Amino acid sequence: MNSYMVVATFKDGVTPEDIRALIPAEQAQAKALVQQGVLGFIKVAMPKRTVFLEAFGEDDASVLSTIQTLPFAAIWNIEVFPTTPPAGSSV
Repeated sequence: MNSYMVVATFKDGVTPEDIRALIPAEQAQAKALVQQGVLGFIKVAMPKRTVFLEAFGEDDASVLSTIQTLPFAAIWNIEVFPTTPPAGSSV
């Protein structure tokens, strides 16, 4: 599988209440995806209304499909970026 960085920003008009309502379902689905090995870390930068997700898949489409299973996907604008190891890395 290939490594990806997914950058998700909350859509205009999404309120803190909208976000809070989805948190339990989001946490459960994220945990399931981690256990399946298709989701890594999740970092949230709420002041910028942006979420960074490490994801794994065969291609952009499979990663996007995985991310779209998260409840927050309905309130996100999503961008998918393939990643490569840093120059000089043995990974």
